[in-house]
Amino acid sequence: MKLINLTIISLTIILSVVFAPAQEGDIAQDITAAQNLLKNGDASGAINILQTSLQKSPNNEKLKYEIGRVYYSQGNYPRAIESLSVSYNKLPESAPEYRLAVRMLGLSHYVLGHLSDAIPFLEKVTVWEPNNNEFGYALGVSYIQTRQPEKSRQSFAKLFGVQTNSASAYLLNAQMLIRQQFEETAEIELNKALELDPKLPQVRFLLGEMAIYKADIEKGVGLLKEEIALNPANAMAYYRLGEALTRQLKWDEAIAPSQKSIWLNPFFSGPYIVLGKVYFKKQDLGNAQNLLQRAVAIDPKNFGAHYLLGQVLQQAGKTEEAKAEFTLAEQLRGKNEQNP
Repeated sequence: MKLINLTIISLTIILSVVFAPAQEGDIAQDITAAQNLLKNGDASGAINILQTSLQKSPNNEKLKYEIGRVYYSQGNYPRAIESLSVSYNKLPESAPEYRLAVRMLGLSHYVLGHLSDAIPFLEKVTVWEPNNNEFGYALGVSYIQTRQPEKSRQSFAKLFGVQTNSASAYLLNAQMLIRQQFEETAEIELNKALELDPKLPQVRFLLGEMAIYKADIEKGVGLLKEEIALNPANAMAYYRLGEALTRQLKWDEAIAPSQKSIWLNPFFSGPYIVLGKVYFKKQDLGNAQNLLQRAVAIDPKNFGAHYLLGQVLQQAGKTEEAKAEFTLAEQLRGKNEQNP
């Protein structure tokens, strides 16, 4: 009977050793091996080692953290979030690993468009690293997308080094709102900027662009002229004014602002295209061709410039050259439709 009991006890001890959770030393060795593999570019090998170790110690937070870190390095953000979310808050907040986990979680959620989830992590990083522009920008965008313009204005004001409630802060926030396609909120911010500083450059330019976008061309033209009066070196304002005047079929009036835009910035294709269109409408095919050829030299992938150049060449009787431009324009349009 004693022999049987001793046998059972011995077997129990053997089994407990075989199936015991991995010891800390073993886990540390696995983590070191995985980190070395990751440094050498073998993320899959690192994951295999860590997951095997985790099977032996399923509650080990260090392993979950390391697995999340490897997934993050692979760009596998959903799996990174899955692992890091259950491990990061078990780490001491003073530990470098905790801060790195917060960074990875913030950017993973941001990249995946989980902006409400990203914000708490991004906020922590911007407190720790107030001069980190990338995180400051990501936080500002996240506030915009979650419809918190007051907070986005604070973020961008800090990012660009202006006072939070200044006209400049409202202008910067409006610019970012427009980029994120929140034009209605941007218009509110721009009007507030004008209220605070009626002579602030760029405000009327943006309001003019939005007016033109809404097909209120007359209002847009007026605002652009006011912008130019404040800032006569604004090449984009001249370009947009010339373009707006062509929409009103004011071909002759569109020439001067388009020329001034080119003189201020000869490396932007937009005003060349506007002038090319003007001279095409005026049947000055030589000037139109020269301007449009300059436009496509600056911007070879501009579908509209190639198509308009094709029309000019066709009217000039240069059939083969026109055909080549039309073919190229169609190819570019197809690529643009595939990659909007």
